[in-house]
Amino acid sequence: MSSTSQPLLGTRSTDTSVSAWWASRSRDVLSLLTVLLLLGTGLGIWVYGTLPTSDPSTNPHEYALSTDNIRRHLSKLLDIAREHNNSRSVTTGHSASGTYVLSQLERFGNCDAHKQRFVSPVWTVTQTPTLCVREPYRVDYIHETDFELMRYGGRSANITRGRVAVARACTADKVGDVNGRVVVVTSKCLLFETAFMLEQMGARAVVFVRSMQYKQPSRARVRLVEWREGDPLMTIPVLSATHSVGQVLTHASRVDIETHSQIDEVETFNILCVGRTGDPRNTIIVGAHLDSVRNGPGINDNGSGSSSILEIQLTLAHTKFDPHNRLVFAWWGAEEDGLLGSRHFVHTMAHNWTNKWSVYEPRIEWSDIALDLNFDMLASPNYIALVHNGTDAPRNARIGSQRIQRVFENYFARHQYTYEVTDMRGGSDFLPFVQNGVPAGGVLTGAGELKSIKERLVHGGLARAALDTCYHRDCDTLLNINIDALQKMSRAAMYAVSTLASTVDLRGYLAGHPEF
Repeated sequence: MSSTSQPLLGTRSTDTSVSAWWASRSRDVLSLLTVLLLLGTGLGIWVYGTLPTSDPSTNPHEYALSTDNIRRHLSKLLDIAREHNNSRSVTTGHSASGTYVLSQLERFGNCDAHKQRFVSPVWTVTQTPTLCVREPYRVDYIHETDFELMRYGGRSANITRGRVAVARACTADKVGDVNGRVVVVTSKCLLFETAFMLEQMGARAVVFVRSMQYKQPSRARVRLVEWREGDPLMTIPVLSATHSVGQVLTHASRVDIETHSQIDEVETFNILCVGRTGDPRNTIIVGAHLDSVRNGPGINDNGSGSSSILEIQLTLAHTKFDPHNRLVFAWWGAEEDGLLGSRHFVHTMAHNWTNKWSVYEPRIEWSDIALDLNFDMLASPNYIALVHNGTDAPRNARIGSQRIQRVFENYFARHQYTYEVTDMRGGSDFLPFVQNGVPAGGVLTGAGELKSIKERLVHGGLARAALDTCYHRDCDTLLNINIDALQKMSRAAMYAVSTLASTVDLRGYLAGHPEF
């Protein structure tokens, strides 16, 4: 809140009328009361435990799962974040988070756990970038409104009165002479491939102009999607500009650009917990990313998912669960840097990627993997219970993904919980699996998207408010956890894991055989 904002309950105004005061303050007072009501409800659930359940005898593993234990894992992850600048990113608290997970698995789990190491590029901005047209007239542009430094868009640079070249094509033979120029790209081109080509041709910076339909500049990554150690990264600045700004830039002759950013390649890891029993030819991957963004502790995103699957593994070990199909639990690293941990795992298995650590790591055969379950953000404060839509999977993974979706829907139908089906096109660690033909599915509770009035009538909560107002922010702490959501969604995860692990003809079920 800015210093010029009015306080919620300020001093009495010169108008002494009660009705006038209420007219001016009622919305703020009601908003405050609503927040206090929701906070009180959440804290009450937190203090007094989990919500009542209905059928423990028919689904014992689901009800053996302790929400209190999951909360203890979350508390530990928050402690780790506080010891590492309020973050669990790959350069802060992720390593300590991994140490905690491994310690729990070694003490209480039933699997062979190890780290799968890889390298992740980490991009950091240290100061706000600037963009200014100098000739034929001066125009200073506003960061985040008019332009944006794109993620992984190079290292620090200070370009003064740089000459402008306009590229209306995407290939080297059509862009003309760009050596020593700031290149303004007006065509719809592949970001990294075009920017890297222009850098190789001698460009000093690249500015991609967005089409008219977009009102904001882009913060997309300018990096190979399947990046791995040894692949190139941008060194010159790469910016995005709105369409209106682009119209000015294409007629400019000289510009100033100043950026303050760096790219570091750091060693990080996945944690893999390979089950000791069950048919290895029908392996089920149970995954959740362990890292957070650099700007916050990530207790909902994704402490909620990673703590849930940790407690699921420990509960199955404690209850001596004997799966028909082997379970492999995975805590992915560098998800917030572009799904790099899960991509590394998949491409190591499916495409024989190797690095200097590969020889020391136990190998899982790609052909043995039957499906992937993904759990990312299970306790959003203004949540909607969401099930991934298997129909969105590529054709070679679609039927199996639809069958996984059915398992989760059975859980919600049995409990008469409301839920919605949401897309499964990107944004989390299921993506590398379905892109390589492995069926996937999962549940989640939403991020920064707003809840509609219609959704509020069905699912409760606050309309026109984000499902998680602390998404990727420093307030993603224990107070951001909705315990009702955590219990429902973690038990949905346990139900799916135990059900699919017990399915005798798992491949037949995933193939859609009519007997199922």
